[in-house]
Amino acid sequence: MKNENPLLYLLKKVDWPKKMVFAAMFLSILGSLSGLLVPLFTGKLVDTFNAENLDLRMVWLFIGIFLANAVLSGIGTYLLSKIGEKTIYSIRAKLWKHLINLKMGFFDKNESGQLMSRITDDTNVINLFISEKAPSVLPSLLTLIGSIVMLFILDWQMTLMTVLILPIFIGIMIPLGKKMGKISKDTQTEISKFSGILGRVLTEMKLVKVTTSEKNELEKTKVTLLGIYNLGLKEAKIRAIISPLSGIIMTLTVAIILGFGGIRVSSGAITAGTLVAMIFYVVQLSAPILSFSMFITDYKKAVGASERIYEIYQEETEKEGSDSNRPITDHQDITFKNVSFGYDDTTIIKDLSLSIHSGEVTAFVGPSGSGKSTLFSLIERLYPIEQGEILYGNESIEDIFLKYWRQKIGYVMQSNAMMSGTIRDNLTYGINEAVSDETLIHYTKMARCYDFIMEFPHGFDTEIGERGTKLSGGQRQRIDIARSFIKNPDILLLDEATANLDSESEYYIQQALNELMKDRTTIVIAHRLATIKKANQIIFLDKGEITGAGTHNDLIQSHDKYRHFVNTQSLTE
Repeated sequence: MKNENPLLYLLKKVDWPKKMVFAAMFLSILGSLSGLLVPLFTGKLVDTFNAENLDLRMVWLFIGIFLANAVLSGIGTYLLSKIGEKTIYSIRAKLWKHLINLKMGFFDKNESGQLMSRITDDTNVINLFISEKAPSVLPSLLTLIGSIVMLFILDWQMTLMTVLILPIFIGIMIPLGKKMGKISKDTQTEISKFSGILGRVLTEMKLVKVTTSEKNELEKTKVTLLGIYNLGLKEAKIRAIISPLSGIIMTLTVAIILGFGGIRVSSGAITAGTLVAMIFYVVQLSAPILSFSMFITDYKKAVGASERIYEIYQEETEKEGSDSNRPITDHQDITFKNVSFGYDDTTIIKDLSLSIHSGEVTAFVGPSGSGKSTLFSLIERLYPIEQGEILYGNESIEDIFLKYWRQKIGYVMQSNAMMSGTIRDNLTYGINEAVSDETLIHYTKMARCYDFIMEFPHGFDTEIGERGTKLSGGQRQRIDIARSFIKNPDILLLDEATANLDSESEYYIQQALNELMKDRTTIVIAHRLATIKKANQIIFLDKGEITGAGTHNDLIQSHDKYRHFVNTQSLTE
């Protein structure tokens, strides 16, 4: 990490409403200055009462200043808080934009629960500081300085006795603030771990239930929860010291003023009204002092939370390229030229070269872990290629505008990814135009999912639950296929596209896929012989290398491992 304040780094990214900031500061200054006049006029009123000569103009002036202070302070505080809310909104929006555009490798290494904690819990800490604590700094500073100045003006001798206590207070607060900052950072880390555990368990609750692992998961979380509990106790102890300490110092200061001030009033050095005014100013000092003492601790907490967000900002985002970078013509061959790729230190694809012809069907087969799904990820540009290049026609796919390239591709995943929402939401997910009911009906019939959708009470507007839990595996797969029909892509990636279907559904889906494949570049991963038997080209992958290529008949005759796969029904009819 660079030697840079992470909180300031985040604040630099904010588009500040400059006019509002100026107006808020101006009103806060006026509010604080008018507040400084209230004790002074209170003292004058007391002296007036003592003289039995009540001046109504003084009373009305006092009321006017009091109301002006209340109104100006209220408006100023609101504007400063609004600026704080705008700031945290900007931080969250820009963090989410950065996060969602990060490379896929980042999400492979970080648990979703921990990332959610950074966006919600960490930004909440920063939000508390920016919207509540930071706006009070300027008014508190003005009140603190102004009150001390007024105290010196009223009676410098008595003021000197009271301000001698402040260095002691500050000397105690600085080390406490540093300790609070460390505790806060550790707390945020533990909360992030807990969120990560929650995210992992809640997304795989069915596995937890069927393996009766509830007790084991509770034990795993107990350590983290105890850590959060103990850190919370440490923070509570520090706050338990700060709050009474502030009260003791304030009580001691008031006692000194009353004791020493009483002597000076009796000697005629100051009036009773001056003593009352000084007590008011001392009481007025308590809020800024307490505010500053808590400000230091909250600042440390905000910096600690910012560090974790700062780390996300250091991650590289996907390179989208310019909107003008589009291929001159569509329907081009896809060519791999000496492509190598691996995850961490494990090589998956080794110096691979092949051509996928436009408008034809290319099927990849091979044992598990041979790199078939990885090739799909590379075509989708989910991971950067370590060596070599993939061409679309004569142009590297890395040079094509990322959004345009991915819009050209229809990807039916083996996992049948579903978003929480309705069936309609999932059918049209990623399609940047309005889709009519007629279009939905047409393509869901082609994908053989229209009938079961209509059996639901709300049809296309049926909620499917998180990750489509209310649907069977086969139903999710048919909706996934229907989504590709609606997208109408130039390139089709079919990853086990008929794996979860019964024989009858598979027959109809295969007919629909055959229709969809016409005049499209189709790349298939399958363990069903019927899916790939008619492919124009079959490529056998083994440990990231091509060991055979040709038609089904070619490989049956020339490739021992392919023939063994077929004979042992690893590839089934």
